[in-house]
Amino acid sequence: MNLPAEPGSPEFENAIFILNQPITAKTAPLLVFQENVTPEPMDAEAWAMPAYLSADFNLFFVFAQNIGNDWSATFAEVTIENGNQITSMSNVVPTGSGFNAIAHVDRHAAIEVLAYFETLAASNIGYWKMGA
Repeated sequence: MNLPAEPGSPEFENAIFILNQPITAKTAPLLVFQENVTPEPMDAEAWAMPAYLSADFNLFFVFAQNIGNDWSATFAEVTIENGNQITSMSNVVPTGSGFNAIAHVDRHAAIEVLAYFETLAASNIGYWKMGA
C-alpha cells in the first residue's frame, strides 16, 4: 500500500480503493471475497456483498461509479432481519472509514479485509488513493 496514512489511523478514514474497470457479470468473479462470495447487483448502478456480519453490526462492500468516472469500493452499514432480509442501508462511506469501523470491532476481520484489498491491488484490479 502506497499511502501517506496507515490503516486504522484517523487519516486513513479518507482512503479510497479505486477499481481499474467497472463491475459487470463478467468481472464480478474477480472480486470474490471469503467463502467464494461475489458481488451481486443492487440495481443498474451498484453491486454489493457482505464484508462483515455480526449480531449487532453488519457492513457491506458497495461497488459503484461514485468517484467521478471511477468505480470504487465503499462500505455501507445494513440492518438484517429474519436472518437474511436487508431492511435498511446507510449512505456509503470511504473504503478507509469502513475498514476502520471493522477494525474497532474485530481486528481479525479487519486484517482479512485489508488482505482482500491488497490482493486486488497485487492482481491489478484496483489501487488505493487518498480521497478529499
